[in-house]
Amino acid sequence: MPALSRTLILAIDTETTGTDVNEDRIIELGGAYLLAGAYHPPGLRALVNPDRYIPASASNVHGIRNEDVEHAPAWPEVAAKFKRHLDELNPVVVGYNILWFDARIINAENTRHDLGWSLPRSLDPFVFANWHHRDIRSRKLALVAELYGVTLPDDRAHTADADSLAVGLLLLRMVEAGLIPDDVEAAFQRQQDLIARMKAEEAELGRALFRDRKDGETLRIGIGKHTGVALAEADEDFLKWLGGRPNLTDEARRLVKRQLGQVEQMGLF
Repeated sequence: MPALSRTLILAIDTETTGTDVNEDRIIELGGAYLLAGAYHPPGLRALVNPDRYIPASASNVHGIRNEDVEHAPAWPEVAAKFKRHLDELNPVVVGYNILWFDARIINAENTRHDLGWSLPRSLDPFVFANWHHRDIRSRKLALVAELYGVTLPDDRAHTADADSLAVGLLLLRMVEAGLIPDDVEAAFQRQQDLIARMKAEEAELGRALFRDRKDGETLRIGIGKHTGVALAEADEDFLKWLGGRPNLTDEARRLVKRQLGQVEQMGLF
């Protein structure tokens, strides 16, 4: 099996008119190649004319405005060039939150334009961050990347090509740290295993609680100011707030109430 750290990786990112994969449109596609652990230029960057208005709320995030894409090609032209990269070089495709957003909106654009192809299977460092770094409140790309020494200049954040490079470097740092197997097939299998484990955990505990990733038993807070704190160490006021949330699973509510009862009982003596 090929080593992930030595294979050709294409990290990609999209910028869009919004966050609805079925209704919004791609306005920028960026990509960065990495080979043997290092950036392998040139990168990819293409603006896309979405044939619709870009809301100011979206422009404020990525800086792309309507006049920037007025004369850009439509998605079918950009998609054709992108597909040639995929077909000719057969890279391992990587993206941060790609499974839940970028792959879905790319496939939606392809379907909308009757292009007849879908993005190949992709590795998503977001999956591994969600599992291994469940104890931090935000797992946005910039914050997780910083944990691994990957930073971007402020003026390059939220550009698709720069974010792509950060994602590729983050993936490789996670491989070095042992969080992602350094084997292509094993990495994809591990990704599927973690997705299944997180789905099972969420079905039982929702987002409110999770089990410690090392001992597999200690219950920890999954939301709010006490994210990552052991349930047994949370203060009474927070436990009351947590126990009163309407979207708790039955099991999470039972565990919080049990802990809250212990706290209140202890307070009597």
